Amino acid sequence: MPERQRRSGMRKIATFFEIVVSAALLAFGLYLLHDGSSNQSLSEGAILIGGAVCFTLGVMTLVFAVRSIVWHRRMLRHSIREEEPEDGVAPVDNRSE
Repeated sequence: MPERQRRSGMRKIATFFEIVVSAALLAFGLYLLHDGSSNQSLSEGAILIGGAVCFTLGVMTLVFAVRSIVWHRRMLRHSIREEEPEDGVAPVDNRSE
């Protein structure tokens, strides 16, 4: 397997992991915000701050993961366009025959 394909596969796994982590942080942050707003204990402020931090980290992670996916798609399209010849005629692939 070429080095380029290995790095591409690793990036897909990392991006998927970022999306899963961001979803977990968003859900946990929303839960803490809800629990902190309905709780009347002494730790209400700490729960609200923790929920806000988790929610913010979840949003930031999700934004970076989406930006990474969009950037990789743009670079893939850009590299495919560069491989086409200058005259606009696509190369013929006879390997399937």
